[in-house]
Amino acid sequence: MKKVLNLAVVSVIGLEADVVEEAFSNAKMNGQLRLGAVQIENDTGDKSSTLALGGNLGVKTAPIAGVSLGATVYTTNALFGKDSEAIFLDSNSDSYSIVGEAYIKAELGKSSLKVGRQIVNTPYADSDDVGMVPNTFEGITFVNQDIEDTTIVLASLDKWSGVDSPTPEKFNEMQGSGDAVLTAGLIYEGIENITLQAWHYKLDNTDFNYFEAGYETDQFNVAGQYTTQDNDNSAFGLQVGVDIGDLKLATAYNKVSGTVSNGFGGGPFFTSAEDHTIEIDEPNQEGILVSAEYSIDKLTLTLTHANFEKGENDTDYIANYAVNDNHSLDLIYSDMYDDGTMIRFFANYNF
Repeated sequence: MKKVLNLAVVSVIGLEADVVEEAFSNAKMNGQLRLGAVQIENDTGDKSSTLALGGNLGVKTAPIAGVSLGATVYTTNALFGKDSEAIFLDSNSDSYSIVGEAYIKAELGKSSLKVGRQIVNTPYADSDDVGMVPNTFEGITFVNQDIEDTTIVLASLDKWSGVDSPTPEKFNEMQGSGDAVLTAGLIYEGIENITLQAWHYKLDNTDFNYFEAGYETDQFNVAGQYTTQDNDNSAFGLQVGVDIGDLKLATAYNKVSGTVSNGFGGGPFFTSAEDHTIEIDEPNQEGILVSAEYSIDKLTLTLTHANFEKGENDTDYIANYAVNDNHSLDLIYSDMYDDGTMIRFFANYNF
């Protein structure tokens, strides 16, 4: 992949100087300033807290013949406390900064090719932005929308970093062999109110398949999911929701045969709560989730309870307040029963 990046950069440099200058002079910057606080109380009653200031700063050049460059730096800096879990900090419970995105992107018609470090959101590889720094991935992604109402995604991902990775402060091999995780996805939205998607992941020792079908209107939604991981492990899920004015009610169910994995991120399961999800080391289990969400002007209040046959239950109390188009506040209290409690607060300013 480094050879591809080097060739692309040399090609850009080889263009006329005024064209390159125009691309960089018209570059766009964006970012987010994030203040985060977390307090975790474990099952023995011990508490740990961290207050951190961080966010991200990104830049993307204007395209030259459809080719652009982009990079984003992510950072989290402890203002108080360095003894909580690595959800906010690195593997040594310390501050860190990382170039989470650094890519070259080529666009031609309804196709795009991105090479390098990037944000990826698929069922089994996703950003899972639940802390200070999200997951990002290193590899190649190709997206095509030439077929009407259809999106085709192909990816080869080698490394990842961020909140769910073993060492968030650096890019880790996604597989012990060092080989890439190969991904192919198809999303179809050609039927009114219906979305269909199918994904295949090729790993060292197994294949993941994921299928989802959803139907959604302004008042009602229903979705089903089915996934297989190797020949003997699978999971089925069903989700139903209704909108009653400003109130949204939903319930979900998952049944697992064998054992399953969340992949590289927060996982795709309908019954996933803020912290807990299907127990990946436990075979043959069920999970049920119920939730209620109520919106009052700029304030949204959410109550979610997940009950797992194996593993601890999780009840989440969430308040989201949109101050304006750029500024938002989030408060999440998670009661994880015998696993303890976790409180998180975020103040985000996007620019």
